[in-house]
Amino acid sequence: MGKNVIYNGQVLTLTRFWADQRPCLWIHDPSQVHMSKMEFVGGYPNEYCIFIEKLSAEERAKITLMDGSPIDIEKEIEALG
Repeated sequence: MGKNVIYNGQVLTLTRFWADQRPCLWIHDPSQVHMSKMEFVGGYPNEYCIFIEKLSAEERAKITLMDGSPIDIEKEIEALG
């Protein structure tokens, strides 16, 4: 389970990586695999994400709610459990 957000003009899901629970932005569409810092993380071709820990503070600030309003990324990560 996660929350849809916008990052660099793309809709991604803010969630936790299934293997180790690190917060990440998960792809919705195969065309997103070419985004900066996107990593292949699984055995299936559609398992790609951007780990939040690898984003700078400036990059984290680019993550917004679906309506474009700012998001408190740390609060949202905490809410993921």
